[in-house]
Amino acid sequence: MAESVARRRLLLSSALLGATWAATACKRSETCPPSQLGPEDAKLRETLHYTDHSPDPQKLCNGCQQYLPNTDADCGGCKLMKGLIHPAGYCAAFSAKD
Repeated sequence: MAESVARRRLLLSSALLGATWAATACKRSETCPPSQLGPEDAKLRETLHYTDHSPDPQKLCNGCQQYLPNTDADCGGCKLMKGLIHPAGYCAAFSAKD
């Protein structure tokens, strides 16, 4: 009986750990963590109206010529701006890939 209780606890703990990890992973991919940008770089992002969520599904950062994908993480980079760039983001400098 004690063995079945221990097994049940192990299964519940594993399920809880898996659910916590999945929730964290989903939350992490919604936005890219803000980078420590200098005032000039932050101003450039503001001037280009960068956002992690494009208002136009046809104009996503991952479809832009300036986007630099990162194979090790959800967020990439940009040829024009410093810091992490979300693949579903958008800015006024969007230029569709050929």
